[in-house]
Amino acid sequence: MDNLRAPELFIDKDGLWYADGLLMINKEIIKLFASHLTKDGHDKYHLDWQNYLYPVEVEDAPFFVQSLTVQVGQLMIQLYDGREFPLTPGNIIIKNNIPYISLFWQCDTKLSRPSYAELCKNVIERDGQYFIKYGDNEWLVEEMA
Repeated sequence: MDNLRAPELFIDKDGLWYADGLLMINKEIIKLFASHLTKDGHDKYHLDWQNYLYPVEVEDAPFFVQSLTVQVGQLMIQLYDGREFPLTPGNIIIKNNIPYISLFWQCDTKLSRPSYAELCKNVIERDGQYFIKYGDNEWLVEEMA
């Protein structure tokens, strides 16, 4: 048993998880892996499991917002891995026409087109800048080069 190797883990640009090149479909395992994902000081991702670090290659961003809902007056994001979080404070960053938010680390979460379109229903313009406004909360939409 000591000679078993860890699978090669990969997250593609749409948030899909792969192990040894095979698409992972078990949502509970994906959720478990995603909830144990860490990032080191060299911008490398790892699965931190039982005192071991397993490298995870990430094509774009490690997290992917599949949908957006409103719960008790608060905007909630649902990630591909099944977890739900309130839309975090901070800016919405647009890089190469793709929107990102920062959930745990800078620009670590990519918004799907439908979720961003839903957010844009609440866009306002002020002093040449665009904001998503919902209730008392605002998120600056910021273009990055």
